[in-house]
Amino acid sequence: MLSESRFKDSGETAHDLIFGYGVLVECPKCSNCAFARKSSEEYPFFRIICHRCGLLPISNTLSWGSGYFMDYQLWLRVNCCGHVLWAYNMQHLDFLESYVAASLRERKPNINQSLASRLPVWIKSTKNRNQLIKGIQKLKDKLTKV
Repeated sequence: MLSESRFKDSGETAHDLIFGYGVLVECPKCSNCAFARKSSEEYPFFRIICHRCGLLPISNTLSWGSGYFMDYQLWLRVNCCGHVLWAYNMQHLDFLESYVAASLRERKPNINQSLASRLPVWIKSTKNRNQLIKGIQKLKDKLTKV
């Protein structure tokens, strides 16, 4: 039996995670982990840095979701429950873990842009909890190997 744990929606959005912490992507040159962060230039430019093969160009294609960021595949992605479980960065992964593991989930009312409000049904489903926790652990293990 799971001990009762709580998740309380802070109202944090995907935008907060991306602009606040950057995004881990797969380098298209060497398939290593690269880091996308807001460049010092004006919004919406992002610089992609790969510590294995060097600097990639600045991009202003600001698109995200479904396991991709700016046409780059996310580094943190794994097949899970017949879907792709993905996270932008460690903070996003921690958010997913706290949400999935919680037996009681509280959302902020009337907030439609929060991460919790935008999660797909298969992640919200308690029947997938054990598989999701295993998938999240695989992603955390991948981070330790970077």
